[in-house]
Amino acid sequence: MTPGRSPEVLEQAQAKACCADLYQSELARIILGETLHPGGLALTNRLARLMGVQPGDWVVDLASGRGASAMAVSRVFRCKVVGVEFGRAAVAEAQAKAEAQPSMLQEPALETTAASKAKGSYFIQGDAERPPLRLGFFDALFSECSMSLFLDKPKAIADAVRLLRPGGKFGLSDVTVAPGSLPKELDGAVGRILCLSDALDVEGYAQLLEGAGLRDIQKVDASTEIIKLLDSLETKLGAFLAWQGITGQPVPDSGLARQAPELIATLGRLVADGPAGILALRGRETGLRPNVGRFTPAPAPGKTSR
Repeated sequence: MTPGRSPEVLEQAQAKACCADLYQSELARIILGETLHPGGLALTNRLARLMGVQPGDWVVDLASGRGASAMAVSRVFRCKVVGVEFGRAAVAEAQAKAEAQPSMLQEPALETTAASKAKGSYFIQGDAERPPLRLGFFDALFSECSMSLFLDKPKAIADAVRLLRPGGKFGLSDVTVAPGSLPKELDGAVGRILCLSDALDVEGYAQLLEGAGLRDIQKVDASTEIIKLLDSLETKLGAFLAWQGITGQPVPDSGLARQAPELIATLGRLVADGPAGILALRGRETGLRPNVGRFTPAPAPGKTSR
């Protein structure tokens, strides 16, 4: 055992590393595309509109993956987005994409200089459950298909809310699963990729936001997005496996890939029957934060206090 670290801390670190490796895998890219979450950029933009993101806002993307959502929100809403991602390879890929685009911002609100700038997007490596960002500074924060994977959800939301200025908006989109409804075959690696493992139901997510002191909570059923994902996934996997059969190229995670058609059908039935879906929520920071300390920093250059 590493000196000074408890078995629980080591177990959590291993779980995060395992999850990061899974989302950096080729299978995850095949299943979810560049955004790495069900619903893609259409759901990302829908969530940003629900949050009321405005030009010039500072926004956090928790568990930002390869940076697709952060760059899209920055471009569409003309705001500044900081992506926090645990996986080193994913951050490196996001940085590479960022560096290939013209830089236009010179005022980071980070506690680190290891950031990339591209049309208002910054990317840093860090734990999304404990983001290394400036407290009380950001106008909005969103989490897509990541809250379901966090080990300590109440603490993760409480720490995220501390990043928001008074009146800031918290947005969450994630897969919902009714308790006890997830079949065994979806409670593994594919379940984690699809955000099913340890997902909550609708009220479970709403209670998490309320417990962190967020109010004016709005809920939007976006379950049609997972149907689109399943249709797209079935087509992509079929084409990929056919290409592999012709070329003889190895299939990444071949066992999972070949089980995929049956798993897709199972998930489709769950969504159609109601136990599973996708939910988008928005909550507003009120300054009432149970068991969470308050810290208000001085404004960063170019940002005035409000």
